[in-house]
Amino acid sequence: MKTIFDWGQQALLSERVEENSGLGKAIRYFTSHYDGLTRFCTIEGAKIDNNWMEAQLKIIVRGRKNFSFYKTLLGANISDVVTSSIATCINAGANPLDYMVAIQQNQDRVNASPEAWMPWNYHLNL
Repeated sequence: MKTIFDWGQQALLSERVEENSGLGKAIRYFTSHYDGLTRFCTIEGAKIDNNWMEAQLKIIVRGRKNFSFYKTLLGANISDVVTSSIATCINAGANPLDYMVAIQQNQDRVNASPEAWMPWNYHLNL
């Protein structure tokens, strides 16, 4: 990455690449954002893309669009909680239906100790 950075800087300085051309703009972008663009090379396990996060944000955006069609504010709020719970289950590797059934069947225990009934650890309390 450092070799590409140096080549790009030299290409712009020596005017081998026109600064306003597509390549020149790409080189300028790369050199001005070098630290962020190369962070994945210095941090083990760092993701190269943000596809996972974009997928998570789509859940929120889709919900925001759909919640306005509910008849009541309470219905929209309940749907928001259920959608959030399903997304949390999926991210925790838990089956959302099994989780919802378990917390319904164990309401008293969930109310007494809610931290023990999160999607990532509820199965330990069954």
